[in-house]
Amino acid sequence: MIARKEYYYGLDQLRALLMLIGVLTHAASIISPFYQWNYHSERYQDALIHNIVHITHFFRVEAFFLIAGFFSAMVLVRKGKRYFLKGRYLRVLMPLIFSILLINSFEVWFVVGHGIISRENIGIGNFIVHSWFLLTLMIISLICLLPIDKFFAYLSRFNGFVKLGLLVFYMYLPFSVKFVLNMFVPMAEHSLFYSLYGYWIEKTLYYSIYFFIGYLIYRNEAIRGFFHKKSVKTFLWVIAIAGLSYQTFSVSEAKENLPFAMRAINVCIQHASAISVSLLLFDFFFTSSFPPSRAVAFLVRSAIIVYLFHHPVLIVLGYYFDVPGMTPFVYFMLLVTAGYLLSFICYLIVNSMPLTRFMFGLK
Repeated sequence: MIARKEYYYGLDQLRALLMLIGVLTHAASIISPFYQWNYHSERYQDALIHNIVHITHFFRVEAFFLIAGFFSAMVLVRKGKRYFLKGRYLRVLMPLIFSILLINSFEVWFVVGHGIISRENIGIGNFIVHSWFLLTLMIISLICLLPIDKFFAYLSRFNGFVKLGLLVFYMYLPFSVKFVLNMFVPMAEHSLFYSLYGYWIEKTLYYSIYFFIGYLIYRNEAIRGFFHKKSVKTFLWVIAIAGLSYQTFSVSEAKENLPFAMRAINVCIQHASAISVSLLLFDFFFTSSFPPSRAVAFLVRSAIIVYLFHHPVLIVLGYYFDVPGMTPFVYFMLLVTAGYLLSFICYLIVNSMPLTRFMFGLK
């Protein structure tokens, strides 16, 4: 277990930064020429801006879950399961419920009322949208209440090759299960089933890899020391650069239409690059000295609210700003600037009342 220290300010700041970057990522999705986001501008599209910003999409949430696993292990060790579960109820479950009821429901009302999405095409995913990470975090947190330390202790008996093989197997599990399911339950005919499967099982399997890597880093200092080695970090840099470059240059491909073997290779590249970047970010922010300040504390505290509110904010802005006379860059910068400003205002409103602080998990 990592030696006790007062607080991991760097990791807390990284966690907030990863959430705040979500505004940039989704603003870039509005002008993407490759796919249609919840709002898609036909007038302003720019591949370069999209690709530059979209690089973070390949590791941002994975790194967030790795940090969440680290902090979860810390709370479980220091405070116990009861305190951990109470924290998850207040900081995860309550924001999940009220973001669906208030924020995401408003988004559904807006996109239907303004003809962005037809009422017939509204499904469960339109109500969960970006709040899915809270659902996934809550499910994985409940798994933490099981005797997972005993399970990891059992796995530690095996040699490195067996452990690597088990990791690869687990990496491919969500992909393989969905592939087999589609053979017997066609995806095109059972959209609700696959929505539920995606939110409850597929995302849990996928992101639990990163969560438990972070969990093990806290529980076993030797693991963190191994990834801090210069030779290991050099290897991670090579994997990260190669993987992110490949995914960026292939973003325009319709991956669901690729042959099975190519899709399987993409899964491997996706995980390898995301794990590498997540570990490099963790090591940098863990070892660097980032003294707290008022401005940084404000960003850390507001990050979750900014992330929950920015989604409908960007859709509304994207719709009303989508008028002739601008360039894609100007349109994008307007979305980003107004998106951050209005989302931070939402935080100030939420933080001003005890009831809304409780609803959205603020202390």
